[in-house]
Formats: sequence, structure tokens, C-alpha cells
Amino acid sequence: IERACRKLRLSGYAELRFKGLLRGLAWAWLLPSVLAGVALLVQNLLQTQTMGDGALILWTLSYLVLISPALSWLSLVLAAPLVAALMERGWFGWIPALTLGMVVGGLLAYLTGVDLAISFGAAQLLILRGALGRACPQAFA
Repeated sequence: IERACRKLRLSGYAELRFKGLLRGLAWAWLLPSVLAGVALLVQNLLQTQTMGDGALILWTLSYLVLISPALSWLSLVLAAPLVAALMERGWFGWIPALTLGMVVGGLLAYLTGVDLAISFGAAQLLILRGALGRACPQAFA
């Protein structure tokens, strides 16, 4: 009976479906900007730009993350079919998400010449894994 139940269990991607994957991709694409916008609002209210080099670096990083959706959409487009394939096989855990993010980010870093794409790709795929896990936990069971 257990074996029959396992065979009837849907794979991760079949549980999530295309609409759920698109929703997760949207979260991974927009969440960094929302958080950076909140951080910039707090920094502007506290006037941290004039507090020294450390605060200025934080302010600059917040602006970089704020505009990241304009630059990071390509990594999600490249990663989406691979995410679906990994989920279909039940292999899209945290470590594979980090690895895939670094690989896709490395490809984009090679194509664009911006090494920062590697860390942004890894962070973005971890956000995607978290969003998909919250949206459809049974897909990862």
C-alpha cells in the first residue's frame, strides 16, 4: 500500500504548477526592491548619508538592490526551466537552489562582465526557494 501511495504522489512541480512557479518568480524578482525601498526610507529619515563611510556604503548598497529587478530578470528567465526540472525530480532543495543561483549568476557575470551577478543570482534563487516553499510546502515534502 505504501508503495502505491508513493507512486500516486505528485512530483514537486506538478503540485506547484506553472502559476505557482510564476508567483514565486515574481516574489524573487520584486522582494529585494521592496526591502531596499524600506531600508532607503529609514536611511533617509535618519539622514544616514552624512554619518560617514559605512553609512554611505549601506546607502549605496540599498540603491543597488533597489534597482536590481531591472538587471536581474534575465537570471530568473534562465533559471525558471531548470527550477521546474529540478522540482519535477524532487531535487530543488536549499543547496541545489544556492548552486543553481551561483551557476546562473556566473553565466551572467561572464556575459555582462559584472562579478556581482554571482552573489545576486545565489541570493535570488534562495529567495525563490523560500517563496515556493511557503506557497506550496507539499511540493517539497
